[in-house]
Amino acid sequence: MRNTKEQIIGSWKLNNFELKNLTVKKSIFPYGKNPIGILIFSNDGFMSVSVMTDNRNDFEIESLQMSSSEEKISAIETYLSYAGKWKLENDKIYVEIITSLLPNWKNGKHYRTFQLTDGTLSFQTPKIRQGDFEILVELDWRRFK
Repeated sequence: MRNTKEQIIGSWKLNNFELKNLTVKKSIFPYGKNPIGILIFSNDGFMSVSVMTDNRNDFEIESLQMSSSEEKISAIETYLSYAGKWKLENDKIYVEIITSLLPNWKNGKHYRTFQLTDGTLSFQTPKIRQGDFEILVELDWRRFK
């Protein structure tokens, strides 16, 4: 069955975020074994994603501007978010990124190969070269009920 936009639209809960080092055949879980995340695809062509570890530390003072450098670093290392316009083409979802925690992603165009099987939406990034290593990121999402 061909995937359609209507099958993707909605809110999804993150089940797994796995970074695979294809060179040494080892996986790491940058947001832990129990990541928390929400992915929203809207009917009007916008999307938003937020991912974080399940054990983030609270700031001593409830203010980003007044928090310590260590608290800010920890907050960034345990969180990822971006949003933009999306479109579906065959087995790929393309996103024109409008906002992102990572400044380099702003105005960027990314795509993810995806599969929709038994209520699970699985994403795979293109292979990424980092130094001597070839990296692939896989994410699994389940529709919120």
